[in-house]
Amino acid sequence: MIELLVVIAVIGILTTLAVSAAGGLTERANRTKCLSNLRQIGAAMHLYAGENNGRVPSSSHHRAADGSSLSWTNTLSEYLGPEFLGRCPSTPNHRAAITYGWNDFLTDSTGAGVSLAAARTPSATLAVAELATNQTSEHFHFRGSPRGRVTANQFKSAVNVECHADTANYLFLDGHAENLAWSVIQNRLGKANNPFLEP
Repeated sequence: MIELLVVIAVIGILTTLAVSAAGGLTERANRTKCLSNLRQIGAAMHLYAGENNGRVPSSSHHRAADGSSLSWTNTLSEYLGPEFLGRCPSTPNHRAAITYGWNDFLTDSTGAGVSLAAARTPSATLAVAELATNQTSEHFHFRGSPRGRVTANQFKSAVNVECHADTANYLFLDGHAENLAWSVIQNRLGKANNPFLEP
């Protein structure tokens, strides 16, 4: 009887470890797929800029003459292709159709995209991040912050900074994507004259 109980206990422990390991593998796969999504957006952004006088895409505030939106989600669709879903697999129940948001510091007052050449440090400037689960807009509203300064709390209310455990994925203006901890982002937001948000 004692031997049977020991065997059952060992099986229980092994099952718990296996489930935990499988959960970790699933999250790593989701994080990798999400990074791949952002890299695709980065490549599309640069293709778009190459065909539009070096300007990055616009936010939904920018409109064509017929009133249709010139949002990056529309203008990049031809570069991304019909198979691109634009959703992070770690947030399957997200309310937004596309779970990524555009940094609106990369647009002018009309919502039109700015020139890549105007960026001080493209490799350090955020282009796209993961939307917080309570957000549905395809761009962030950072430009409206007092004195252009975005606090950590404002950033966290808009960006899903802990989408992948205690990290999130970010696409930068030069086209590279990174998985960064919230503490790293807080540090960047706290530095004066930092190009993280403002190019």
